[in-house]
Amino acid sequence: MKSLHNNLRLLLETENDHLQVERLLDLVFTPRRKLLSSYQLRGPDNKVKKLSYVIKDKSNNVVGSVRFWKIKIDRHSSRGLLLGPLAVHPIYQSEGLGEKLVLKGIEQAKADKWNWIVLVGDEEYYSKFGFSKNPTRDVSIGDGLDNKRLLGLDINNKFLNKAVGSLIEASLDF
Repeated sequence: MKSLHNNLRLLLETENDHLQVERLLDLVFTPRRKLLSSYQLRGPDNKVKKLSYVIKDKSNNVVGSVRFWKIKIDRHSSRGLLLGPLAVHPIYQSEGLGEKLVLKGIEQAKADKWNWIVLVGDEEYYSKFGFSKNPTRDVSIGDGLDNKRLLGLDINNKFLNKAVGSLIEASLDF
């Protein structure tokens, strides 16, 4: 458990948090979020629980969330992750909570020896964490509509700079 300002706590997401996280995601992104190509990579068997975090307020309400998903590029065997969704309740936005969630996830991914992380998002926001379009220039996601917003971060070995192919869901035992 990590304490934040205003009695907020950064914690691993538990099964009991699932409904609150889904409500937060619906509030921030609408239920139509599930139509996005990145959601095709998020299945029941590839969520990395050790990398999924929430921020709770003093009333134990989830006010922030980030999840990571095990993915791969076609037949490659490197250890890759999809970051997202990242959500912070509108009342708490612009207070750095999203940054804390992303940094915690990246820190743990490095400690757990993952090779790379990709996400669909705004480069202006995610570049401060080291994400850019360059490592994913030859990688595609879903129907290709989100390729312009596909960002990558190599954690080890510069794998993404050499990667070519499509992102697909990978099981946790892969």
